[in-house]
Amino acid sequence: MSVQPGIGSVPGEHPNALAYRRTADLFRARDIEKLRTLIDSEVVWHVPGASVRAGEIRGLEAVVHFLRTLPAGFTIREHDVFGNDQHVVALSYMGIRRPDFEDMVRVVSVFHFRNGRQVERWFYPEDMVAWDRVLGLPPGDDR
Repeated sequence: MSVQPGIGSVPGEHPNALAYRRTADLFRARDIEKLRTLIDSEVVWHVPGASVRAGEIRGLEAVVHFLRTLPAGFTIREHDVFGNDQHVVALSYMGIRRPDFEDMVRVVSVFHFRNGRQVERWFYPEDMVAWDRVLGLPPGDDR
């Protein structure tokens, strides 16, 4: 699989780190169909917290549903991304950014990658109260 560098990619960056950056770029572009190609069909995401979106998300269709039903204005911005043959770690800002409201949380995401695709993800937000507040907002209509 060929992955083109995304915004903010680093020359010589590991292909799995590039694959993650491409996934984040596609999420921001709201291109869920292309994003599907970078996530394994049996993926598992571990979303912490007490919001309605917290829990274990199993399978590509469940992850796509999760992404499509995030609150309006949900965004992600990478601070740094590290990768090797099995893992990616992304230091990101995630949250809501829209004209009437902004609430961002620093989040560390740890991934297992296989064959250039996400197979498992753990989210570690710095501020769980803010994380629950962001994920507890109603679904947006912009996905």
